[in-house]
Amino acid sequence: MKSLILVSALALPFAWPATACDGLRQASEALNRSDEAAARAAVDPERFAGCSATEIALTRRVAALATFNRVAAAVGQGAKLESFEGDLTTASRDAGGPCLDALGDINRERRDYEAAATYYQQALEDAANEELTPDWMAPDKDYILRLDRLASEMRLAATKPVKLAARGACKFSYRGISIRKKATPVRYVFGTAEFTPEGLQSAKDLFECLKSAKPPTITLIGHTDPVGTTEANKALSIARAEALAKYLVGAGYPGTWTVVGRGEEEPFKPDDPNAYDEVMLHQLDRRVEVDVGN
Repeated sequence: MKSLILVSALALPFAWPATACDGLRQASEALNRSDEAAARAAVDPERFAGCSATEIALTRRVAALATFNRVAAAVGQGAKLESFEGDLTTASRDAGGPCLDALGDINRERRDYEAAATYYQQALEDAANEELTPDWMAPDKDYILRLDRLASEMRLAATKPVKLAARGACKFSYRGISIRKKATPVRYVFGTAEFTPEGLQSAKDLFECLKSAKPPTITLIGHTDPVGTTEANKALSIARAEALAKYLVGAGYPGTWTVVGRGEEEPFKPDDPNAYDEVMLHQLDRRVEVDVGN
């Protein structure tokens, strides 16, 4: 659980662009010298003369990142991440991404997978906000891909459906980084291609995602757990992917589509396999992946 928050912290000290906003300049200087009190003082409205609305928002974000860096440093020294949940929750209102993914870690550890999925997805979408996360403080490609993997894993592990987009339209690209596949937690009645009520809800969410993203073509890739024969699982994975395709077309998806069945050939690879028992690992295996690549 420490790894993501520590990687985030290492990326935060940065060089800021020239700005006429005194608050933003002072908050940035304070962040780079690890002075949380000075960073928070920079949010004083008196220091916002001549600042744009975006610069004011960035000043608040930089000040909140100073809180995050303090938490990350303490975790690096052995403190428990969950003991800072209150600080992170408060800071996340301004700092966004780093605090949100740390909150995702906390909820993942306590096995609240729905909350963890939401936090990771919010962090991912926050990273794509080029106004509040400009290039000079943007996360790198590996960080974005990791957030997407964690959000997908938590959606698959969650008992209740979690939307593919936490805020706004569904995306398959973040800051120019293409994420062509999304693993959908569509649930089926055991041994059949019939949606459960939760599965139908996830299928509806996937349709809304495709409706906003408008991919002209998709491939639906069905996967099963290893229970049963290889042949039966291959056939079931195809049937489930086809059932989802028929639902999407019936709901109004106008693009072209193909179906692939992988059966049990490609089990899901969780970030930490030791975090789950066999039942949960099988739940992660049972999925349909949507590939929007050409």
